[in-house]
Amino acid sequence: MRHLMATLVLAPAAALAAPGDSSPWQPDHAFVQLGKQSDTRALTIGLNWDWSWSRPLGSGLLTGYHDIALGRLRADVPEGRENFTQFGYTPVLRWWGSGERRGFFAEAGIGANVFSPRFRTVDKQPGSNLTFGDHLGVGWRSAGGMDVSLRYQHFSNAGLASPNPAIDFVQLRLSLPLQ
Repeated sequence: MRHLMATLVLAPAAALAAPGDSSPWQPDHAFVQLGKQSDTRALTIGLNWDWSWSRPLGSGLLTGYHDIALGRLRADVPEGRENFTQFGYTPVLRWWGSGERRGFFAEAGIGANVFSPRFRTVDKQPGSNLTFGDHLGVGWRSAGGMDVSLRYQHFSNAGLASPNPAIDFVQLRLSLPLQ
């Protein structure tokens, strides 16, 4: 299943990243991310589109990107184990400490996610498939454009449905440039 998910996301990304293509639909990075919480493991793949917008902020540079993610979660449930699929969109603000789009960065984002079937664990059963995912992360971008980051992500339905238990993950992400 992991190979199928990677092929479904990364093959179109490679086609979109043809040399000389300046389409706004062309992603800038593809990523793979591993996540863990007490009773759940997650593998997520996706694409990022960098914003052309930037502003100086303190000694650094504030930028951002759009993040589209497709994840597969495996959780302990009362009957044993169950798999869940997650699809999400998140706009992300990123602050570069060097004042350039490389080196150390910190980021924060809030986006919408849908889980199918409705995510649950042994002791957590959110009241809806729709959740909001916010994250804080730190990382580093190499001169070649590869990102490595550590993130803390919190999912909840913002009180739109009851119950609303928090689902929190620690994530390690590797992001590779497509251009």
